[in-house]
Amino acid sequence: MMLAMKRLSSFVFLLPFLLLAFVYSLFFPGDFTILPSLARCSNVQETTASSINRTEEPAVDLRVLLGVVTRAEMYERRALLRLAYALQPPPERAVIDVRFFVCSLAREEDAVLVSLEIIAHGDVVVLNCTENMDDGKTHSYFSAVPGLFVDAPYDYVGKVDDDSYYRLAALADTLRDKPRRDLYHGFLAPCHAGPGAPRFMSGMGYIVSWDVAAWVAATEALRRDVRGPEDEVFGRWLRSGGKGRNRYGEETRMYDYLDGGMREGVNCFRHALVADTVVVHKLKDRLKWARTLKFFNATQGLRPSKLYHVDL
Repeated sequence: MMLAMKRLSSFVFLLPFLLLAFVYSLFFPGDFTILPSLARCSNVQETTASSINRTEEPAVDLRVLLGVVTRAEMYERRALLRLAYALQPPPERAVIDVRFFVCSLAREEDAVLVSLEIIAHGDVVVLNCTENMDDGKTHSYFSAVPGLFVDAPYDYVGKVDDDSYYRLAALADTLRDKPRRDLYHGFLAPCHAGPGAPRFMSGMGYIVSWDVAAWVAATEALRRDVRGPEDEVFGRWLRSGGKGRNRYGEETRMYDYLDGGMREGVNCFRHALVADTVVVHKLKDRLKWARTLKFFNATQGLRPSKLYHVDL
């Protein structure tokens, strides 16, 4: 009697485990452990999702470096530009990298604060030059770029003022069907020059193909011809070397800022903001930046919230 009771007690004790084993065998045949099965299922889902993403994402067919040539102490301007570019919708099938280029950090505070920017953002390049505007800084920039990015060359290299605002999708669209060699793109100046006058791309922002930047870096004679308005000097280099023959001007889509509060009126390089803009120049103060960004709906992603009251 006691033996029978012990057997029954053992069976009752084992019954839940036997039922659990039976349930597992139904849902996880061939594998009696649940965790490895879930892990395999998760891996399949991740692999499938990543495969779908690779299939759906269009291949990048255009890579552009926009080098904003600025000064070390322009901290607020760099912060504004980071926001202005980061919040733009990314251009389709294109990578446009915005980087800030400054000359050697001569002041103690800049050596520390720019280093913090580099750690935080990784978008500042310190060139081996003494700070200047029209005494070789542009040459320092273009001669450094091919070596800095030799492992991942761009299709195009742009030199940009820090008071210019590019609309990246518009830039990508206008460059995509252009030649990838011997290109010189921007706003032709002087825009009122007569036929035969030497012209160059305005310093607000101009772009060359990678081979042109490499030519500048490799041509020793250009180092002895750097003084003068930098955009004029750059145009002179290209004429002397027979470079940049694929020349494209974006007149009306590249222009200086104009509003009702300015003394100067409309002319061939200055007019009101337009929807198909590639770049706006002469954004010298916060109000001009604010009006420009508002025109292009830069704040349209701001969601209603009880945490703030903003009239835009």
